[in-house]
Amino acid sequence: MKKVSSALVGLFFASALLVAACGKPKQAEVPDVDKDTGGQDMAGEEAAPKPEENAKPEGEGDMKQKCCASCKEALATDRSGTAPDQIPCADFTAGLSPWCLEYFRSNPTKASECQ
Repeated sequence: MKKVSSALVGLFFASALLVAACGKPKQAEVPDVDKDTGGQDMAGEEAAPKPEENAKPEGEGDMKQKCCASCKEALATDRSGTAPDQIPCADFTAGLSPWCLEYFRSNPTKASECQ
């Protein structure tokens, strides 16, 4: 009987340790970056001005002139060997500002028209 009771005590002790070890892990509390903090950390800051390359020109003619200049620069770095009358300016996504990219998507223009 003594052997059985010592085996049960050992089993109970082992199971207690296992339960304690498998409990919920204790981790440091990480702040939620998505939670709205009320904008207190940005209260004293002013809106940053947009970079000059992303500034939208005032007139339609200015827009075409500026965007065509960007298209010509991008065409100069093109290594595809395709003729400029085959390449839409909207294909030069890396070399165009977001305003010019939108302009060429709404006004399809070939690279040869900007030369």
